[in-house]
Amino acid sequence: MNLTPADFDLFRRDHYAFKQLKTELSSEQVEAIKQDYQSHWQKWKNLQLKVVTELPEELGMKKPKIESWTNGWNVRSHFWSAYRGEHRQQENACLAVLLNQNQYQIYLMFQHYRMNERHGTPTDYNQLLDILPQWSKQVSVEEYFIWPQKEDELADHLPLTEYLASPSLQEKFARDLQDGTFQIGKLFFKGDLVGIEEQTVQALLELMPLYQALAANP
Repeated sequence: MNLTPADFDLFRRDHYAFKQLKTELSSEQVEAIKQDYQSHWQKWKNLQLKVVTELPEELGMKKPKIESWTNGWNVRSHFWSAYRGEHRQQENACLAVLLNQNQYQIYLMFQHYRMNERHGTPTDYNQLLDILPQWSKQVSVEEYFIWPQKEDELADHLPLTEYLASPSLQEKFARDLQDGTFQIGKLFFKGDLVGIEEQTVQALLELMPLYQALAANP
C-alpha cells in the first residue's frame, strides 16, 4: 500500500468543526468532505489491519485501536491508531501510528488522556530515556526523532542524532518534561510513500524493545 500527497492534504483545511463548515459551505460541499474523509479513513483502517497481521504472533499484538474519522462534532485533524499487547490493554504506554497534513509517524507514546483509568506513570515511562543510547545502536538512528508529548504534532521535531550527541541537551530535555512525557519514533514526510505497511511494521519492531521494557510488573 502507498500513501500519496492527497492522503496528507485531506487534513489541510481551515476548519474542522461541522458547525463552522456548515456556515461556510453548501450542504453538498459538506457531504463531499464527509465522503472524502470516509474514503481516506477506510484506506487508513485497511493499512492498520494489514500491519497488525504482519507483526510476529508472539508479540501478542491483536487488533489496533483505530480512532474514527470524526468525534461527532468535528472531522479529525489527523488519523491515529494505537497498538497495545493483548495483555497490556490497560497500560498508558502504547505504540502508535499517526497521519497528519505533514507527517506519517510511527512512535512510542504515553497516553495522557484518561491516564488515571490505566496503569503506568509518567515517571516510570520517562525512565526509558536512560536506555535510549543503548537501544539506538540497534536502529538507523538518523531516521528517528524525539519530542515532548506536549509539542505540536506539526512542529519540526528534534532529530534523535542531535539529542544523543549532546549530554547537556539530554539533561535539558528531561528537565523540561516536568510532569509530561516524551515521544520517540520514525517520521515520514508528505510525498509518495511506497510500501508503507512494510516500513510501518519495521518501525514498530524497532520500537518494540522500548515498549517491552515498560511491561507491567505481575
